[in-house]
Amino acid sequence: MGSASEMTGQTADRTQQAARSVQESTGQAADTARQAAGKVADTARQTAGQAGEAARQAPGQAVRQTQGNPLAAGLIAFGAGLLTASLLPTSQAEEQAAERAGQAVEPVKQAALESAQQLKEDATQAGRQAAQEVKDTASEATRATKEEAGEQAGHVTEKARRSAQTAAEEARGQTGSAGP
Repeated sequence: MGSASEMTGQTADRTQQAARSVQESTGQAADTARQAAGKVADTARQTAGQAGEAARQAPGQAVRQTQGNPLAAGLIAFGAGLLTASLLPTSQAEEQAAERAGQAVEPVKQAALESAQQLKEDATQAGRQAAQEVKDTASEATRATKEEAGEQAGHVTEKARRSAQTAAEEARGQTGSAGP
């Protein structure tokens, strides 16, 4: 089993990989959704613009341009058809495009959930390992401190014994030299 810093590094690597994967999937889904929505919106704008313009100009244009011009009559009929089409409910193709956009988001959502679960597991494991390493380090420090304290106590005891012995010898020497 590696150290806490190795586990943290591995977790960071996995996190970065998961984030890149989620970003790529999200970007792809967003692009697909934007494209589908853009196509639908463009089509709706074009149709509404054409229909509105055709509706505004229809009466006057019909009179002016249809006189001897069958092509103009056909264009006016086409504009009227577009106006009618814009009033109808959404088409099946538009509904399918919206559904595809929704389906494109689902894999991104699933990947994000899986990445979050993996990150949680990695962080939990790294935390447990770090806690065990702290506990082991503290135990080792306690043992080393006890050993050092025992050694120092022995040194202090030895110095105290020597000092007492020296003091006793000096006291005897002073008692012996002060004699008759």
